[in-house]
Amino acid sequence: MSVPVYLLSGFLGSGKTTLLLRLLEECARRGLSAALLMNELGRIDVDGSLVSEKLRLPVRKLLDGCVCCTKRSELESSLASLARTEPDVLFVELTGVADPAELRELLQAGGPLAAAGLELAAVVTVVDAGTFAEYNSRFSADRELVRTLRSQIASADLVLLNKADTIAEAGRLSVRRAVRKQNATAAVLETERCRIDAASLLHGVHPRSGAPGLAPAPAAAPSSVAGGAVSAAELGATSASRLIRSAGAPPAGGGSGSAPSGTLKALRTAAPASADSFSGGTLRSLTLSAPAGRQPERAEVERFLQELGGGLVRAKGYWRDGAETLLLQHAGGRTEWEQASYPGQPYLVLIGEGLDEGSLRERWASLSGSRP
Repeated sequence: MSVPVYLLSGFLGSGKTTLLLRLLEECARRGLSAALLMNELGRIDVDGSLVSEKLRLPVRKLLDGCVCCTKRSELESSLASLARTEPDVLFVELTGVADPAELRELLQAGGPLAAAGLELAAVVTVVDAGTFAEYNSRFSADRELVRTLRSQIASADLVLLNKADTIAEAGRLSVRRAVRKQNATAAVLETERCRIDAASLLHGVHPRSGAPGLAPAPAAAPSSVAGGAVSAAELGATSASRLIRSAGAPPAGGGSGSAPSGTLKALRTAAPASADSFSGGTLRSLTLSAPAGRQPERAEVERFLQELGGGLVRAKGYWRDGAETLLLQHAGGRTEWEQASYPGQPYLVLIGEGLDEGSLRERWASLSGSRP
């Protein structure tokens, strides 16, 4: 029995980790054992800590590089190792500058990973509808990045036009037309915070043991933009054959709630120390630790990010506001904070173009009156 693999793709800040959390929560409610491989551009884990915190489960990642280029050999061995743990389903969250087409080839019938017992279920690409046109214009001269962004859409079985509430209807229609030019067959759904009917996406996945799982979750609350259900008709015959491999209904049983400890099977991998080793065209990542001395307040951090202007594409990390720990998420020029329980030292990961490390570190250190 093959292990179905879902590839989650999309540009920086589009909402891939939000989607991943929704899918993992659905797995937990149905008693499915999920294996997870997450890939991060920076040296420090952000999204993995978020997943661990939200679902109280361990996460291991491939850090400081892209699985589709510098870490391809590690990717193949890691996925093969995960297959040997015999999970019910495997999720791979790619970096925002990864090309899913390369990994899709590895997973297709006759590919090297098919022999390891892995079967491609679907490629789901998340698009930030509010920044789609801006980013396509801004990075038009970066051929490598443009090719990757187009391939993320062209390789998808399902495209989520996420953050649809941040753009007017005319803008959404324009984005939808642009997506259709790259991919005429994928299902396209407009979503807010990746609210979809996760149960329909995972319809053909059942516990490998055959034992009844937890009760299936009720359908996700519909977005104000779209219902979010993924049907076989929408996905098309080719996609549906991959997504819905069983005609049976989801397993039934009793109970619901957070994922039980151990549901997510961990993968431990080594992370090399090289900096900026990923293939993101002109984009680079930089990690900033909390300055020595007084820690900048939340408003100061936000001003620091705004001062970087359009060169900053993505920022994320953990911060302290007095006794409170906060998760920071910055994308599309917007900064959001939420309570967190991250126990480590505060830090920020910046991803963008034209980031001058020397001047950035000096400015960062000046916020607390310390020297870099």
